[in-house]
Amino acid sequence: MTTKQIIETITKELASYDERLLQEEIKWAFERKQAAREFRQSPEWQTMDLWKKYDELWSIAGGKTWYNAFKGRNDDMIIEFMTKNNKKRAGARNAKIAKKLDKVGVTVVESADVVHGQNGFDGLFVVNTDNGHHSVKINTIYAGGYNIQCAHLRVLVKVSKKKG
Repeated sequence: MTTKQIIETITKELASYDERLLQEEIKWAFERKQAAREFRQSPEWQTMDLWKKYDELWSIAGGKTWYNAFKGRNDDMIIEFMTKNNKKRAGARNAKIAKKLDKVGVTVVESADVVHGQNGFDGLFVVNTDNGHHSVKINTIYAGGYNIQCAHLRVLVKVSKKKG
């Protein structure tokens, strides 16, 4: 199985998860944009120090980067931005998984147990390789947040030789 075929298989398996995540991200973006708009129209905005205004505004928007991503964009532009962002992250995730699978010499993906939980995606794939069966455990966890970067899902991939 080539790396390209592995990526195609992973993309197909995770398509429904990626679509659900995209819809949640778009909803989140609209909520953040609306909250920022309401804050700028509040009496508190009028009386705050300039630095505090923007610290609070960026916090409400999910960070300075997200504030700048939403500022001046209409709904269609935000949907387009979030869709591109989602596809880029999903592609990077799929490539990361495929790289690990390619490393162990995957010849076929035999089964997949995909679970969509509150935290995101968890899955267990059983793959056949040149060196026997392996299991591929994929977990998503929340990372980031606070002042370093916006909260995001981080994908952990572990490939191990299947016993038995």
